[in-house]
Amino acid sequence: MALQHNVKYAPPPTIAEFIADYAPGELFFNWILGPVGSGKTTGIFFKLAYMACLQAPSPRDGIRRSRAVVVRNTMPQLRDTTITSWNYWFKDGQAGTWKASENKFLLKFDDVECEVLFRPLDTPDDVARVLSLEVTFAIIDEFVQIDKAIIEALSARCGRYPPQIEGGATNWGMWGSSNPGNEDSWWHDKLEDEDNMPQNWVYFKQPSGFSPYAENLENLPGKAGYYASLADGKSEHWVKQFIEVEWGWSLDGTPVLKTFQPLIHVNKRPILFQPNLPLVAGFDPGLGGSALIFGQMDHNGRLLVTSELVQEGYGTDRLCKEKLTPHLRLKYPGLRDFVIAPDPAANGRKDTDERSSVDTLKKNKFIVKFPNGDMNNRLEPRLQAIEYFTTRITPNGPALVIDPSCKTLIRALSTGWRYRNKKDDEKGDTPEKNKWSHPADGFGYLCRYFHLSDPRYSSDNAKKRFVPPRTGSGGYHAR
Repeated sequence: MALQHNVKYAPPPTIAEFIADYAPGELFFNWILGPVGSGKTTGIFFKLAYMACLQAPSPRDGIRRSRAVVVRNTMPQLRDTTITSWNYWFKDGQAGTWKASENKFLLKFDDVECEVLFRPLDTPDDVARVLSLEVTFAIIDEFVQIDKAIIEALSARCGRYPPQIEGGATNWGMWGSSNPGNEDSWWHDKLEDEDNMPQNWVYFKQPSGFSPYAENLENLPGKAGYYASLADGKSEHWVKQFIEVEWGWSLDGTPVLKTFQPLIHVNKRPILFQPNLPLVAGFDPGLGGSALIFGQMDHNGRLLVTSELVQEGYGTDRLCKEKLTPHLRLKYPGLRDFVIAPDPAANGRKDTDERSSVDTLKKNKFIVKFPNGDMNNRLEPRLQAIEYFTTRITPNGPALVIDPSCKTLIRALSTGWRYRNKKDDEKGDTPEKNKWSHPADGFGYLCRYFHLSDPRYSSDNAKKRFVPPRTGSGGYHAR
């Protein structure tokens, strides 16, 4: 049976589904994310007992033998939390035998024998020892703290025990539990984007602690009131991450944009392209990273962000030929009026040859415009333009509406686009240059274009007045 590529959310019993899920005869990965106190650590242990029962008996003596390694990123955490939780359920002398000198428990019941090895990842030597093991299963406690390279290498050690002379492994794989980490983590991109999640991974997400479906309440102090009491005095960031099961954001820098609300500004359904309206792409060029953010302004003054093109390693000429032209042809049939609004600095920035990015766009037959002749690429005017849309409500709803397919832009505006930490001798706030800054900058140029072109907007800094388009012309352009 091939493992289904899916994400499990609610209602409970999420833990029970997690324990029972596996792919017979294939390498499988199960990950469960939940609030503190939700029983997920207990779940990863009982999944091991369940999987050990499914191992075929040895042809030699009929014993179902398997071996598992339980990993935590430090020895103190392994000892004080993981092993303590294990010993609560699987007691020495009752469920098996504990060998303290080896950090090993021999789990024995009925015809089952499972060696359970507990290993930290404190030092390079610890990592090397873990990655040389031959095991049936690998279990990761607080998996968001573990590097991608370790997960990938450890997966290659699964299914190596028992040896073929004992019948080999019947089923093998890796699973783990965790509270949510930060959106910066590679885990977030792997688990939250189904297009990026491998087919043999299954992701289980427990309900919020505040949800009527919250799990394990009967075993928590205060029962149903546990999470309300726990949240008292905690920061909003902590509550969302450790109770509401939402991925956090890095505290290394604060988000640039504080007025963006995904629940308000991200449309529930795809936005339909309107061929009778001009299409504009805000463009942040660069060989290291570039972004085109496409949008239209409707007759109610709403900015409709319809799609995105985000890439690395593309000069402007190659971008036009291999990305932009195919995107326009496939995404925007019947397109009549298309304008690119680039970073004003692109007018002098050299691309892969002696031409500027603007020259290259024009060479590829694209129309490039700077509304009102605006050549200012400072952050402040762009933020002013963005907030012009994020803070307004029109008769038809929010003035900013983003298509749900624009995942990179949504992530950038939520938390990825942020200020870098300043050194003591630095002045001012400068956004960090990362993979989120390019789509955010492209979006800023898109907003700036429509902001300056909107007849309802006026600015003392505008050097040219807005002239409404002639009847039958392409739309909202500054002359």
